[in-house]
Amino acid sequence: MPEVFCVDAVGARIGIDLSGLDEVRAAAIRRAWADAAADGIPDVVVTPADAPVESMLSGLSQLVTITAIDAARGQAWMLHAAGLANETGEVVVLVGPSGRGKTTASRVLGREFGYVSDETVAIEESGRVRAYRKPLSVIEDPALPKAQVPPSAAGLRPLPDATLRVCAIVLLDRRPDHDGAPEVEVLDLGDALGDLVEQSSFLTHADAPLQFIADVASAAGGVRRVVYREADELVPVIAALMDAGSAVLPARTTPAQSGWEPASEALPQAVANTPGAPPRFRRADWADHIELHDPDRVAVLSVDTRGRGTVRVLAGIAPAVWRAADGASLDELAAAAVAAYGTPPGPDAAPAVLVAVGALLDAGLLVSDEPHLRRRDDVAWVDRDDRVYALALDDVEGRPRLLEGTAAVLWDWLDEPVTLTQLSARATEHSGAFDHRVAEDVAAFVAELVDLHLVAPVGEPEH
Repeated sequence: MPEVFCVDAVGARIGIDLSGLDEVRAAAIRRAWADAAADGIPDVVVTPADAPVESMLSGLSQLVTITAIDAARGQAWMLHAAGLANETGEVVVLVGPSGRGKTTASRVLGREFGYVSDETVAIEESGRVRAYRKPLSVIEDPALPKAQVPPSAAGLRPLPDATLRVCAIVLLDRRPDHDGAPEVEVLDLGDALGDLVEQSSFLTHADAPLQFIADVASAAGGVRRVVYREADELVPVIAALMDAGSAVLPARTTPAQSGWEPASEALPQAVANTPGAPPRFRRADWADHIELHDPDRVAVLSVDTRGRGTVRVLAGIAPAVWRAADGASLDELAAAAVAAYGTPPGPDAAPAVLVAVGALLDAGLLVSDEPHLRRRDDVAWVDRDDRVYALALDDVEGRPRLLEGTAAVLWDWLDEPVTLTQLSARATEHSGAFDHRVAEDVAAFVAELVDLHLVAPVGEPEH
């Protein structure tokens, strides 16, 4: 019967199969993972690599972490972060990319507060925090792999005998040249989202993840950025945050409950590709969104084909455009923007809306029923002194077309599939004029390129 040593990793029970190891390596695993040892039946069993002790332990730490995070996907908000707790279980979560001082801070502060993790902190919908007291990686001999040491052996304090609950989210910003006491700033959520999402695992597998992040931030009094120089200077800052008490999270809401549904990329046939009809626009598929106020913004979480999530915060007139894009024309989107924010300076809101729509199309947040255009493959062209000479190979008269100025820029944009709206929006912004005539000129120019067999709709056969 296999001998399995069970550890608790962000709420998942991971079994480490010891049956194929000699007693030296088995004992090393038990010693390194002593602070995370758990009872019960494992959810997943992993097998250590057949390698020297320190290499085996280093690889095992990574294997357990990856397996645990995968096992817990969709069950909690998992942050690549450090966690510290006081005696009553209030947890401060320290977030930051490599180089911001997170690991050092966790090990210094872990001698003052209960050490929760320096790797991954998982926050459940209730606000409960899952600990992960994995071995610490410590350099004992620069010529050897890092030693794997249990937190308690490194002098870090045990977990409190209390339920762990989140009380604060802190973005660490260590600056060696910072002078004076640590500076604490409560951030606008829109400014903090990028860092929080970047340090999250499997965020797109959770239900309404942006809404949950917003709920945690609100209940914790906002996301804080702490600028500091030395980790020991953070002790009073962390203690004060813990004294404020645990965050009380509200009942969860989802996009469906708030009246929003992700739009499909496919437009209804009734409005798609109608000859002579203006293009219509819809929101592309998205995983979640939250409304941000003062000023009006929308944060949108989208997922690419590889399952990776990206958050974009829409500002200016883009929120009104995105909200109204449910099969709307440019004129209808302009009307929605004017209704939301008033008439902009100048004679016409259309160019500004066109630029906003183009940016949303470029970001993959909107789709339209327009064909995509691209330079034809059977075209010879050269770029010389900011001028482009292009010749369709089926032109029997051999008449190259000279493109310069904005025309040459448009030719460059046609290197990849792009819609007329995107071209018009980019040209309008490029010109700086925000004049509706720019779009008219672009449409005429592109039509000429199509007639000259230099450009064609994507998918159209070439002759």
